[in-house]
Amino acid sequence: MTSGRWIELLSNQAKQIAAGNCVLDKCLFDGAPADIAALGAELDNIARAMVERDRVQKLLTHEVHHRVKNSLQIVTSLLNMQVKSLQDPAAKKALGQTRARMAALALIHRLIYELGDESAKGHINAATLIAELCKQLKSSSTDQPGVALDCDASDLEIPFDDAVPLALLTVEAVTNAFGHAFPEQRRGKIVVTFAVEEKTARLKVVDNGAGFTPAERKTASMGGQLMVALAHQLGGTLTIDSSLENGTHVVLNYALRH
Repeated sequence: MTSGRWIELLSNQAKQIAAGNCVLDKCLFDGAPADIAALGAELDNIARAMVERDRVQKLLTHEVHHRVKNSLQIVTSLLNMQVKSLQDPAAKKALGQTRARMAALALIHRLIYELGDESAKGHINAATLIAELCKQLKSSSTDQPGVALDCDASDLEIPFDDAVPLALLTVEAVTNAFGHAFPEQRRGKIVVTFAVEEKTARLKVVDNGAGFTPAERKTASMGGQLMVALAHQLGGTLTIDSSLENGTHVVLNYALRH
């Protein structure tokens, strides 16, 4: 083989490494001139180092999600104990919502941790996230046994960066419905749906509860401000429609990112 051909092979190997392909043919430079063979061996060493670096990075990321999940679960448990010890209804409600938010964050880190090596893709399943989140929210709303919570989410992958604001907005809308839509142990239903149509993701939280008039709407509440901020974080729009006859409809629309 000519020197030009050996140099071309070296160039191709370097391009593969630059493209992230670090599984190289060890025997490719057998029979090459000494200097070419030495360069080929050095490229192989670089590729091996990159593979090891990626392996360690994945392990560290996996461990970080595990530790964050455990820490958030401890905080959630402490908040739960504190909620049970409080007597003031307003304080119980405020701390309960904080607990729900922390539990949602812990859930996301648990799901990412359970993905293992798949977490490197940077996506989480929306159907699993919404279903698990609804289970948490229902189990924490024992004071409303007559209110059903149903969920239906498309089986698709969403980026980690979108999962956090999406989950937190769901928490706010659902806890608001549990807290305000069904006074005096009124029976009813809350439905959470998440779907994608023509690259637009849509989250809907709908209840058939008491609803409210525009005059009653507290736009300055922390929950309302947080939902607006979370919608903006996703680059989307948030609409809240409510009436005494039809309950409340919270709808988030945003462009699905990949």
